[in-house]
Amino acid sequence: MKKSLLFLMLLSLQICIAQTKPKAENYPLKAMDLVVFVFGMDYPITIGTISDSGELNFKLPNNINSIPEVAIENSMSDAAFTLFPKCNNNYDILTETENIKAVNAGYISLSSKENLYSGLLFMVTDENLVPWLEESYSNNAVKASYFELVYVENDFNYQGECTATVTNTENDTIETIYNYNLQLNGGFNFIEYKIESVVEHEIPSMYEENVFIKIAKPSKITVTSSQSTPPDTKWIGKYF
Repeated sequence: MKKSLLFLMLLSLQICIAQTKPKAENYPLKAMDLVVFVFGMDYPITIGTISDSGELNFKLPNNINSIPEVAIENSMSDAAFTLFPKCNNNYDILTETENIKAVNAGYISLSSKENLYSGLLFMVTDENLVPWLEESYSNNAVKASYFELVYVENDFNYQGECTATVTNTENDTIETIYNYNLQLNGGFNFIEYKIESVVEHEIPSMYEENVFIKIAKPSKITVTSSQSTPPDTKWIGKYF
C-alpha cells in the first residue's frame, strides 16, 4: 500500500512538472532555434529551441567567447542606461565602480537555416499586455508582468527605487515608480517587470487634433530578476 501511494505521488509530480514546461500556444511553425541578436544580426546567439508543438527548451549560454570583441564593445553599454533607462536620475543611481557593462538582449527570435528571422516571442503573464509593449502611447497597460533578457558582464546586485516622469499635457505629468530588487549573475538573466498599479490619464489623440483619449499608464512597477521565467508566463508569438 505504501509503495503504491509513493508511486502515485511520484507520477503526480511528474505530470505537474510536464504541465509547467513553457510552451507557445497554437504554434504554427516547425522546430527552430531560439536566438537573440544582442550583438548584431551577424552574430545570433542560440539560447534554446522550440519544438514542432511549441514547447520551449532554454539553455542560456555560459559565455560569449564566439563573438568578436569589437561586436561586443559596440553593443555593450553602461548598466545605468541598460537597467534604469526610464529613471529620471539613472546616471546618479550607480557609482563608477558599480556601473558595469550590460546590454538588453532584445526580442527572443525564432530562427532556422532557411529563415534567420521567422518570428519573435513576447513574454507576459497576460496577453492583453502585448499591445502596450508594441506601442505604449495609445494602448492601455494592465496589471501584469512582462519579461526581458539582459546580458551583464559581471555579477550585479541592486535594491532601490526611482521615479520616471513624462510630461503629458500642461496640467498633467505621467509618473511611474520603479522598485528594484536585482540579483544578476554574470551572463544572461531574465528580468521581470511587474505592473502593480495603473492610473488613467487623458492623452492627446495621435489621429485627431484637440481630441483626448483616456489611457491607463503604469504607476508602480516592481523589477526583479532570475535565471528563468515563472510557470504562469505566457509566450505570445508573432510569426512572419
